[in-house]
Amino acid sequence: GCEVVTVDSSPGMRPDVLSRAEDLPFADGSFDVVVCRIAAHHFADLERAVAEMARVSNRLVVVEDTLYISEQQEQAERLRDPSHVRSRSEDEWKAVLTEAGLEVEQVEFFEKVHELDDWLARTGCGGDEAARVTELLAPQTL
Repeated sequence: GCEVVTVDSSPGMRPDVLSRAEDLPFADGSFDVVVCRIAAHHFADLERAVAEMARVSNRLVVVEDTLYISEQQEQAERLRDPSHVRSRSEDEWKAVLTEAGLEVEQVEFFEKVHELDDWLARTGCGGDEAARVTELLAPQTL
């Protein structure tokens, strides 16, 4: 009973609307709920993207994303996927959401485990880069 409109800046994701999160082409309050799932760490301007989500939602914004762990993790993420910009800590997320005029009502943590070789292969990361990513992630994979 609901209508879903997908938005992505990558044509390969086959979205309904091709747009950057920082420039959503919708009127204020166009949607009851705006959901951003495991994408925000790719946004060049997270603050602007969250402000846009808040602008087009008239009720609720839900964000699921990876949390900042360490600079080694960030370096590994960028080597594996050059479109990775930056993961944020819980406190950074709360600040960004509050600055956009949103109230943080609920925070939940989910541990997601990937098989390393499959995770690397999804972005075509191989050879020396894959070896370096594996080395950087060693503290989390032991």
